[in-house]
Amino acid sequence: MGLFSSLAGSFKKSKKLQKLQKQISPPGQSAGDLVSDFKQSLASGTSRRDQAIEEFLDLCESDEGVSKVMHQYNLSRDDLKNIYIRLNTAGLGQYIKGHHAALSSIAYYEPLLYIVESEKRGEGWSNIVGNILYYWDGTIPQSGLINKLS
Repeated sequence: MGLFSSLAGSFKKSKKLQKLQKQISPPGQSAGDLVSDFKQSLASGTSRRDQAIEEFLDLCESDEGVSKVMHQYNLSRDDLKNIYIRLNTAGLGQYIKGHHAALSSIAYYEPLLYIVESEKRGEGWSNIVGNILYYWDGTIPQSGLINKLS
């Protein structure tokens, strides 16, 4: 029962993350959609995208692994946002095998730990971003980022 419950919870989290990722950064979003979202943001003070980002961050913070990394490295919600923005700016604002790479990197323990610890150790940002890209495309297997920290 414990394994099944764990798998069911993981699947549920994954589905919710995917839904929110598509709201935050819809695949193939048009310029008209961006303008519409911006107008809504001006009118109401928040946009659907802003609301989805906040819900996404709530989900990240409620994850046991992400919460552990945040506590261990004294990260705030704003730190998660900044990591997301930096990854997005570095080219990881794309979908790879069903994951929005920048968003998924702050939503899961292994990539988040790798990013934060690698930066702490003075690893170059381009190398970190490259390894995160390889992680999401499957070139680096699960646990591979953790092994790079050993």
